Amino acid sequence: MPIGTVVEYHREYCWIVPDDAGAEIIARPRGRMELLWKPPANPRPGYQQLAHNMAPGDRVVYVEAEPGHFLIEEVLERETWLIRKSMGRFSRKPQVVVANADNLVVVMAPNPIIRLSTVDRYFLAAIQGGLRPILVVNKIDLNPELPGRADIQVYRDKGYSVFFTQATSGTGLEELGREISGEFTAFCGHSGVGKSTILSAMTGKEIATGEVKKKSLKGRQTTVTSRIYHLPEGGMVLDTPGVREFGLTQQAWTEVHEYFADIAEISTQCRYRDCMHQKDKSSGCAVRLAIDEGRLAEERLKSYQKLREEADAELHGHD
Repeated sequence: MPIGTVVEYHREYCWIVPDDAGAEIIARPRGRMELLWKPPANPRPGYQQLAHNMAPGDRVVYVEAEPGHFLIEEVLERETWLIRKSMGRFSRKPQVVVANADNLVVVMAPNPIIRLSTVDRYFLAAIQGGLRPILVVNKIDLNPELPGRADIQVYRDKGYSVFFTQATSGTGLEELGREISGEFTAFCGHSGVGKSTILSAMTGKEIATGEVKKKSLKGRQTTVTSRIYHLPEGGMVLDTPGVREFGLTQQAWTEVHEYFADIAEISTQCRYRDCMHQKDKSSGCAVRLAIDEGRLAEERLKSYQKLREEADAELHGHD
């Protein structure tokens, strides 16, 4: 039976590109989705059996039941994945954002501020699912001092690739293109940070973009569904809708601890072993001292504390 790649997914159908390089086709799942999955022989930590939605990048087996009428028979095992959990009291089941991608590019912009806690959530989710996280700071013209900021430099210090771009002028896009050439890369971030503008420039296709609101400097969300596009130099990119919140699944304290290894290392010098690094409450806190001396960004500590609280709550079965 033929095999193809999902390039756009909707609740009741999806677009598939066949491996034989034929034209895109529309296919629907045969029966209940949970029955189509091929269970992993050796599931890696973090594999979410609950995330049964198909996603761009999924590899599927399909048949032509009738002329022009295609049915999906099986969804093959994923090699990598990015899973998002809705946040809040009415949160829904985890959702797969992309499957089988190599990289996750997190696009941020100073409109008006860059929320590094969001970057950390995306990065942790990418690491959990086997993707390589990359940070892109777009609209650099709004704040030319961003490349020198310590709270952004820390990502480079930890070995992650960081790019500073201005999509409308093309600044930084050539370097970014070389980084992801020949690979499958998903682009994520808040609404209005310029994902679609970047991808329009990189793919040569007119991907819808929204105008910027003059007062807030925020762009309007234009991407309403995820879609895979091919790069002229080889490789694929995925444009995803902007989201306000990105919840982590199966978050473990050990993962947070390893991700924030810089804070963990400094904290070994705190006077008290159970130091929580709270402002004005931590006498002898080496982490607070590092912030005062400019060796650690306050925003990075806040992100660490928030994610640690969520990991602790999940461990104890709290919302």
